[in-house]
Amino acid sequence: MKNQLYKTFLLTLLVVGALIGLFYLPRLSIGETLLRRVNILGDVQQRDSLGRNLAEVAADEQQGVPPEEVLDQSLVQVEEVEVEDSVPDGMVPIEDFASTDGSVRMMDFFYKALRESKNRPVRIAYFGDSFVEGDILTSELRDLFQTRFGGKGVGWVDMQSIVAGFRTTVIHSASGWADHNANDRSGYNASLAGLAGRYYVPAATGMTTLKCQKNFYPQHLASVDEATVYFTDGGSLSLTASLNGGETETLRGSSAMPANPEPVYVTQLVPTDSVDEFGDTVMKEVRVKQEVAAPASDGGSGSGVQAETLRGNISSITVRAHGSGRLYGIALDGTQGVTVDNFAMRSGNGWFLKSLPMETLRQFNALRPYDLIILHYGLNVANKKSKDYTYYTRQMDESIQHLKAAFPTASILVVSVSDRGQKGTDGLMHTMPGVVELMQFQRKMASDNHVAFWNLYEAMGGDGSIARMKEEKQANLDYTHINFNGGKALAKILYDVLINGKENYDRRHP
Repeated sequence: MKNQLYKTFLLTLLVVGALIGLFYLPRLSIGETLLRRVNILGDVQQRDSLGRNLAEVAADEQQGVPPEEVLDQSLVQVEEVEVEDSVPDGMVPIEDFASTDGSVRMMDFFYKALRESKNRPVRIAYFGDSFVEGDILTSELRDLFQTRFGGKGVGWVDMQSIVAGFRTTVIHSASGWADHNANDRSGYNASLAGLAGRYYVPAATGMTTLKCQKNFYPQHLASVDEATVYFTDGGSLSLTASLNGGETETLRGSSAMPANPEPVYVTQLVPTDSVDEFGDTVMKEVRVKQEVAAPASDGGSGSGVQAETLRGNISSITVRAHGSGRLYGIALDGTQGVTVDNFAMRSGNGWFLKSLPMETLRQFNALRPYDLIILHYGLNVANKKSKDYTYYTRQMDESIQHLKAAFPTASILVVSVSDRGQKGTDGLMHTMPGVVELMQFQRKMASDNHVAFWNLYEAMGGDGSIARMKEEKQANLDYTHINFNGGKALAKILYDVLINGKENYDRRHP
């Protein structure tokens, strides 16, 4: 029998030769997406300081393919701040840009408030996008603070929510509301919105029920001391509430609610806390009792934001409203300790904040003052084609200055965009182009506005960190969003950074 092994050897040489030859072919594109160059030697070839393969760069230049755009670092130069803080090895600390010599600290408002947490509420407002939607990250951050400094309750809850089906920290049901929010293409009027960029108008009778739960963080969320309803009376608003399924109490206007038409049952898709193999949220069908509502007005101009607080050992509250007026939300709180309000806006970028009426914000500051405002955006801004994000930060400059004027005694902390994955030329998941550049522009934005900045991208591990979190079952298959396990991990990192800042504050102000 003849030896045929030489044919296998020849076939191998032919395949290797073909693959090497493909390297020199012109790069193809599908639409606006330029395909990767075939390069079987990519792992052993030299790379430049930007991580680009030198052989591929040379081949692209020879074929007239424009080189990868490099960010002009002069756009994001930030004047360094003199500090003398103690920071543990490996920790990415908060940079405080209130003054260049470090004599004035933006975060000191918050650190001072933590000293007073046994005598009054200390409130954190966490504004973000879908990265923290459903109380992801903020639920664990809240629990860590409440364990150390005291406090009860989940804090702010909108009258109606698209995440009620998978938010684990409160049991939330609602019906009969006309929902308006900053993501609406029509029907939304920023002059009528509350702090969260939303408002709810009762159509016939609007009803919201919040129930405390005992399955997640029960030591802090099983009951609360106060439940506060935030609203604007348009002139004929009737508002009632009942605690723990008890008697109805009139908060505003008449207690007589109009009878709604006979309810109907509809089938709705609601999200679960699971994702499929493509990273999309798994939906499930539920039958929902839906009240047939009359057409709603915009709620009227009203006489400003108002609040009604009910006190006691509260495990649930049901609020009903009808007439001319707007409802914003219900807060479940303790009388002291730390509260963390989650103001997530799916697909949000933070620009809506600059459009909220200054008078409305100041009224919220009078009724519900905050000691720390966190601005955490970027997932809906970063993209692989943009290197210069001046257009974005200029809009956010206005939002930051707007909040500084309305909440003059609040610390403001900008949290950078998180890592977002994209497959690189080596076939592995790396940080999507544009994320690092956006993070740098956000740091400059914080410096220009003299507020604080924390680099979440670096804190979570930098390049490829979201891919590592996915492998550890802390992130979804979209290599963009974290899950509750990931939120728990990142919340602990942020909490430790904030506590380190307070410890440095205590050393400066014994």
